[in-house]
Parts: sequence; structure tokens; C-alpha cells
Amino acid sequence: MANTLAALKNLPCPAGDNCTAFQCLFSHPCDRGEGHGGAANNNTFNKQNTPTVTVAPRARPYDGIGDNKAPHEQEPQRKRVRLGLDSTAASLQHSSVPTNSPEVQPGGQRKHPLVNKTTAIQKSSSPQILRHNPSSSAETNKRTTGRQVEHKVAVPTAHANPQSAISHAQSTKQSSREPESLNPRLLKKAPASHPTRVALVKALHKEFQRLNDELKKTARGAEKKFLLSNQELIIKTLDEEQEIATKKTSIYNTSIRNKILMYKKMSLSQWKDERSKAVQSTTSNSINATSNSPEAPIETGLTLPQEVSFLHRLVYDLKPLEAHGYVSVIPSSADIEAAEAAVSACGNTETCDRCTRRFQVFPGRREMDGALSSNGPCVYHPGKPYFPDRAPGDRSKGQRRFRCCQRSYDDEAGGCTTAQHHVFKTTDPKRLASILNFVNTPINPEVPKDRAVAFDCEMGYTVYGLELIRLTAVSWPAGDMLLDILVQPVGEVLDLNTRFSGVRPGDIASAERCAVGFDHGPTIIPTPDPTQKPEQRLKIAPSPKIARDLLFTVISAETPLIGHGLENDLNAARIIHPTCIDTVLLWPHARGLPMRNGLKYLMQSKLGRQIQVESAEGSLEGHDSAEDARAAGDLVRLKIRDEWKAMRMKGWTVSATGELLAPGEDWTVVGGVKVRKPTAS
Repeated sequence: MANTLAALKNLPCPAGDNCTAFQCLFSHPCDRGEGHGGAANNNTFNKQNTPTVTVAPRARPYDGIGDNKAPHEQEPQRKRVRLGLDSTAASLQHSSVPTNSPEVQPGGQRKHPLVNKTTAIQKSSSPQILRHNPSSSAETNKRTTGRQVEHKVAVPTAHANPQSAISHAQSTKQSSREPESLNPRLLKKAPASHPTRVALVKALHKEFQRLNDELKKTARGAEKKFLLSNQELIIKTLDEEQEIATKKTSIYNTSIRNKILMYKKMSLSQWKDERSKAVQSTTSNSINATSNSPEAPIETGLTLPQEVSFLHRLVYDLKPLEAHGYVSVIPSSADIEAAEAAVSACGNTETCDRCTRRFQVFPGRREMDGALSSNGPCVYHPGKPYFPDRAPGDRSKGQRRFRCCQRSYDDEAGGCTTAQHHVFKTTDPKRLASILNFVNTPINPEVPKDRAVAFDCEMGYTVYGLELIRLTAVSWPAGDMLLDILVQPVGEVLDLNTRFSGVRPGDIASAERCAVGFDHGPTIIPTPDPTQKPEQRLKIAPSPKIARDLLFTVISAETPLIGHGLENDLNAARIIHPTCIDTVLLWPHARGLPMRNGLKYLMQSKLGRQIQVESAEGSLEGHDSAEDARAAGDLVRLKIRDEWKAMRMKGWTVSATGELLAPGEDWTVVGGVKVRKPTAS
């Protein structure tokens, strides 16, 4: 049967070019390139630009109306590529146009995406019938037999303008992001049931939608940049919910409800301010992301030995600062006995440092039940209270809120976090000395004379108050590690204060012990993957006294000791050091002591650096004492730069031997130049 049908293809059609039969079995002059400019069209094709799709099926007069033939009498439909009306119309207007031609297999399904091809299409007598040359027919026949045709994909040219390339990359990245729905994102640990999260997400999205619609009615000029599309509103809602779910898991319900209430009460002007800050932050982040310039180093104008010698100009006398927690005199035995008697007389009753409730602590555990403290669990707010920013022109009284859950400070519902034990701390040197007495830093001849050390400690709560649990010392200004160890506290642990200290129970339990005279470097644990860095586990000193002795192996009494809030670190290690440089004193608070600028704030405001950054999931990973020590050292170098600049303006110079020379009485500085003072005539 197939051979008979193929033989009919060699016979001319009785109807000639007027044939309107669908897939006629006879041959036609146009199929052989005869008539209608077939020879001319043959020249428009070449081997490299052979069209893959150029033929549209002939339309039968009864096509689409209905076919009354029996199924076995109907002619089987051949596999041809169907052209849409739009592409057909475009083909009639242009003699050579790109067409979207999917690869079609004998089964009739697309196997490759649409690829642009350049074809030469000629007009026929019928506006709905497209003719092509023999090369096109041969190519089509090859596809119908299942043979693949190689596609050529056009490669976009590079952008001549780098800025347009960045914009193109950003738009491509945004368009490649899959659209999201109001469905909470999947988390490793869900803070609430899925229906609860869905309801809260919808409530938060409703408030965002309301504020965005109000802004849309009044947006003019630059304010139109503050508007959000529907998809951007959904993404913002999911981002806000995910941030609360991962960073405030224990107080998720309270935090997100307060967030919804905050936006429900937010006015249009406040929403504009928030969107303005968000747009500016996005712009600055994109600029920072495209720039690969490293952090600018701090240039003091002095050599390293000169910087170390300059440190002695920044040393403060600790005697006048005893009222603010600095200890300059070792407590006597009588003072220690009096402190111990006072603690025994009150029955170890303390005031909780977090919830301010009174409780009793039991060193060595209570005999009847082994408890460490009384008065139940501690319910408190881990975040500090603050005053939210008010809109311009708002003269109403500000309401203090907690940073952890945004709850009002006057709310009597209690805290948002629950801990197992109440905790306390004491700053009385006599009580501190009753656990471990203070000592003066001894002279160590083995320590280099030109060494300076940046120092930081982490503390945890025990039955004796805040105790040392990690001690770190790095060289200054290089920042090389000199000592970094964990410390086993004297009393039983109530709370390791992991939110700030970064020390976890597993770290202390699995740490290898170290002592004076032995290697106190971290234990290196190789990983199965050689491309990854090996794990480092800190070793642990059996007691605070041994940790202090290890510190005395790297510092001497003349060694400048740098830190932030050094009185806390020195009191935790029970050290009295004569040469202390405290960044709290170098960069004082505007209202003076006891108010202090935080280390994170100083690094951000003075050097533009971020430290103590929150992790992607969960709460704070804790402060890295090595990072804090190096940050304090950088602030000291910044202070040296400013001080030396002011001294040079007053006439200070550097001698040939590297010493700093003060200006003479007959010299002064005019316009930044050292000149001799005029003599009186």
C-alpha cells in the first residue's frame, strides 16, 4: 500500500495548481520548483540556513466542519508543523522573517524549545497556503522520519556599557525568581502549626496591602519608587515572617502579633519613611555588592614601634574610676571575711539579674532535691527597652518597647522568654575576692618589650554570680592569636549566657584540658572532606586561676592591655593591671560614665564595620571574643591616628631615631607648618 501511494507522487495532479485537496497524493509544479518563481526562491536558500519549518498544511474545504466518513475510511493525518495565525500573517508581510519552529517528532510532541530560524517564504495564490522550495521539503521529511536537526542558538552580545550590564543582570535575576504565594516558607523547625502561620501571614499581608494602596493614591514623583507590586508585597510578608520565625522562635506568636499590630496602627507618613529607608538601603547594598574594594587600612602616620610607645599616652589611672567598677587595690583578708559573713547572714538570697525577682541560690546544690536555685523558672525579656523612632512632627509621648518582642515596656503580661534558673551578678570586689582573690600582674622578662595585647573575656552565670568561661588575648596591632581557651568556672553553672558568650554546654563537656607549660592551642579535628577546613575545638583550663596564669605567660606588668569595658574582663579574671587602655574611656558616652557606647556601635559609627552580626537562623550565635578583642585594637589605632594628627598640628615631630619630639617654646605651627615664634622687640 505504501509503495502504491509513493508511486502516485510521480504523476501530475489532474487539477494542477488549482488543486485544493488536503495532502494531495499527486505531484504539483510548485512542489518541483516550477512556476511562481520557484527557481528564484531556490537561490535564497543555502546549506547553512536551511529552513526547518516552512510548509503549512493545505486546508480542506470540510476541515473543522465535521467529517462523516468512517474512521477506517479517513486518510491518516500526516505529521506537519502547524503555524499560528500571527506567524502566518507576519510571513505574508515579509519575505524573510524569523519563525518559531519547534522540533516535532513522529509522535507529534515537541522535543526542543522554540528556536528562531530565518526562512524564505513565498506567497501563493491562496492566502492561507505557504509554499516552499525542495530543500525545505527535504528537511521536513527528515524530521518526520525522526532524525534530529541541529539548532543554532543565538548568543546575546556583550553590553558596551557596564552599568547597563549590571542592570541587565539584576533584571535577569529578578525575573528568574519564581513567584511565591501567601504560604509560609518551609523551615527546619517551625515555630507554630502551619494553619496558625498561614493565618498570621495573611493578616500581615493585609496590612502591607492597605498601606501600599494608601500610598498609591497619593504617590507623586520620587514617591512612586516606594510602591510595591503584588509579588513584592508577598515576598516582603514572607521575609518578615521568616525572620521572626527563625530569630525569635520561642516568642514567635507574640512577636508577629505585635508586628501586625504595629503596621495596623502605622500611618501613611510612617510607611513612607520606612519605604524610603528600605529603598535607600537596597541602593546602597547593590552599590556595595558591585564594588570589590577592600576595607581601607587605618594609617596612623607612625611605625609599629612608635604606635606601641604611643599607647602609654592613652593609659588611664584606675584609682579615680573605682566607683565605676575598676579595681586598683587588692581586697584584704578582713574585707573578704566580712563579705562572706554578709552572704551567709542573708541565706544566699539574691535579686535576679533578668526578671528582678528575689530568689535563693544553693552552692553545692540543695540537699533535699538537688536544686540550684529557688522561686521557679525565670520569665524575662532578653532585649533591652528602647524608644521607637517617631514620624517627623509627631510630638506625642514616646512609648518604650522591648527590642526582643516589641512589646510595650508597661505591659504587665510578663516576659517573653523562659529560663530554667534565676541568675545574678555582683560587682563588689570583696565578694569577688571571696571566690578568687585579685592579684597584680607580675613582671615577666620573657615577654617582648614592644608587645601590646588586646584582651577580651566571656562570662556565664553560676551559683557565685558571673564567672569567667572564656579568655582570649591577641597581639596588637597585628591581631595574631596568643591565647584562646575555655575556662571551667568554680561554681555550678546556672546559665552559660550563650546568647552573648557563644559558649555552649557541649563545648565545655568535649574540651580537652590544658595547663601551664603545656600546649594551650586549639585541638585540630580533620574533616573527611580535604577541601574543607578542619574543625578547631578550644581547650579548657580547669579553673580561673590556671587560666589567669596562662595569661601571665603572654603579658607582663609593662605590657599595654587593650579592651572594651576592661573592668568587667579584669574583674572576671581577678587581675589588677597598671597599663590599661579602655575604648570606653577613649570614646566616652555623651552623658559620661556610667553610660557607655557599645563596641558594636563604635565599630559601626567610627569604622563602618559590622561585628556581632546575627546569624541567618536562630538567635545570636554569641560574641566572638577574638573578634571583639581585634575590634577594640582597631579603635585604639584610630584614636592614635587622631591624637597624632592633633599633636603634629601643635608642632610635634619624629626624630631620626624614631622618638616623638615635643615642640620647643620658641616654635609654633602656622597653617600646618612648624615655624619659629616671633621675638618681642
